[in-house]
Amino acid sequence: MRGGGPLVIVGPSGAGKTTIAARLVRSCPERFAPSVSVTTRRPRAGERNGREYRFVSRPEFEAMIDDGLLAEWARVHGRYYGTPLENLAADRCGGRLPVLDIDVQGAQQVAERVAGAVQVFVVPPGPGRWLRRLAGRGTETPEEIARRLRTAVAELEAAPSFPLVVVNRKVDQAAADVLSLVGLPAVAGSAGSDAVVVGSDAPGPASAESVAALCRRLRDGARAEIARLEAAAKGDPAPAPRART
Repeated sequence: MRGGGPLVIVGPSGAGKTTIAARLVRSCPERFAPSVSVTTRRPRAGERNGREYRFVSRPEFEAMIDDGLLAEWARVHGRYYGTPLENLAADRCGGRLPVLDIDVQGAQQVAERVAGAVQVFVVPPGPGRWLRRLAGRGTETPEEIARRLRTAVAELEAAPSFPLVVVNRKVDQAAADVLSLVGLPAVAGSAGSDAVVVGSDAPGPASAESVAALCRRLRDGARAEIARLEAAAKGDPAPAPRART
């Protein structure tokens, strides 16, 4: 595999990076080891400690920072998220490559601190489907959704700087595209591709310009949704319309 690992799946909230990472680990357990992040946020319905995340208190997380136990960490929307260094230890992974799903801040730290990290940026296929997914979680207030979207707008600005990009139209295909981009054979049954190599070493079916254009559409859709949410919160009788795909 390019770089030798770990494999870092990056993207804005709602892009599906966590689902893709889980699919890679489940479909290729001999190749990949899961990396369970640690966070101070509360568990959502159906989440279990140690599976989706390790849920800790803020003092516990800050102690991990002070003790140098994290490969990367960030404070997002007032909550801490991070990757324990022990997740990347060779003896813990048993020869497999750890798979991380993290945000742009975390990816930048991993690139600086961890040798051989390979990063793939996951992009939603369009604003309508992406915004419906964020709103459909049912776990956040409109104010929290708007705040998350503001962060996503900033993260999407960074997408063209990542040489490997996957458009997540279908999870199985997106996982296969990730394997193809990092130089590993895909699992049987995958067809077609939404993988983009934004570099000169290996041409992809799309260009840097097409990635930038999609990200502009996503940012425009996010800004329109933020305006709609803010108008609705103020009781505006004519809020901005929800973006369409």
